[in-house]
Amino acid sequence: MTLGRVGRLLVAAVAVSAVGACGTTDQASRMTLPPLETTTTTTTTTTTVPIERFYTVQRGDILAVIAAERGVTVESIVELNDLESADDIQAGQVLEIPANVRE
Repeated sequence: MTLGRVGRLLVAAVAVSAVGACGTTDQASRMTLPPLETTTTTTTTTTTVPIERFYTVQRGDILAVIAAERGVTVESIVELNDLESADDIQAGQVLEIPANVRE
């Protein structure tokens, strides 16, 4: 069975009428619901690069470079190793490297 033009218009009018009748007009149906409370879980991973505790000075080494490569200050190496100054290192000397200390 096929619907003619009038039949299709009638079906469309009933559909529109049904959609309009679905909602109510009372006060409660016009109220807004409170937002849903949600939670988010995050995970943080920290990676630390182990540093050598001791370093053997090589010919041509500069304390500033040794310190920078290990993430510590020149002053912290000087103090920890009881050096007179940053220039007071010799090839073959073993230096103790402090834990990461930045100014």
